[in-house]
Amino acid sequence: MISLITPNYNGSSWLNECLDSVANQSADQHDIEMIIVDDGSTDDSRDIIESYSADIPGLKPIWHEHTGKPGALRNLAINRALGSYVLFLDSDDYLGSEAVERLSVFTAEGDTDVVAFQLAGLDRNVPSSMLQETIHDADLVSSGLYKTLGIWKMCKKDFLDRHSIRFDPSVGRGDDVTFMAETMLRAKKLSVLGGGYPFYTVRGREDGSSITQKEWNHDKRIDVAVTVGRLTKQLAPTESIANHFYIRLFNADVLDIIASPSVNEQIIRRLKAELGPYWSSDVAELIYSDESRERLVNFFNES
Repeated sequence: MISLITPNYNGSSWLNECLDSVANQSADQHDIEMIIVDDGSTDDSRDIIESYSADIPGLKPIWHEHTGKPGALRNLAINRALGSYVLFLDSDDYLGSEAVERLSVFTAEGDTDVVAFQLAGLDRNVPSSMLQETIHDADLVSSGLYKTLGIWKMCKKDFLDRHSIRFDPSVGRGDDVTFMAETMLRAKKLSVLGGGYPFYTVRGREDGSSITQKEWNHDKRIDVAVTVGRLTKQLAPTESIANHFYIRLFNADVLDIIASPSVNEQIIRRLKAELGPYWSSDVAELIYSDESRERLVNFFNES
């Protein structure tokens, strides 16, 4: 059985498409558990969810007071999940009709800890290059998986439990990044299921209401980056893996923040003091473009 983990808050505009994609899976519905945790929605979400009880026999809604923390909701669902694997499905996204069946067959031996799969983007970009080819035992660096720390993956439930891996309930945006960093660094076996099939479609909301489409508070973003740095230093089995994970701190975080018109001296000092220790000549060589490398070298060399 695969357990689908779905947090929802006021997702009535997209819930039908999400739930239809689960109800219409080619897999036997008895092989699917869907735990949807509603975060105190004030729209029609509850009525929509309850209307699918017959079409999705494994649907198990949890009605929760509003937290604004999707990670805390996912933790509730993980703790209750009965499946061998948990797959994180946001309520504004949807699955390909053969997704569960293909993933079930692929993981039948149960020896992989984390499975990444091919994505499609609806009005947004999604990771792509590292998800095209099926790899049963993927190297974290050469496969490029270190580049994708988004939540759109499937994890072995026993693996998460053995290592007590859960989302940080105190974090809002970015909790998926820290969760997946720890998950992928601890995994003994990573796999990729590609082959040209869109297992999961990630939606870009037209109204910009998704948490990932809003401006990210600089201090909170640095907090997430610092956590990723700490986890990487603690868990990366090789220096090469550590350095490739550190790239994200600089390409995705430092460069974005220092380019922001709202950055100030306090933020600059935090970046240098808390992320500077992870900067090195070896990391600099891995930065994706000469222009970005030069900007970062100049930034960290400034007094």
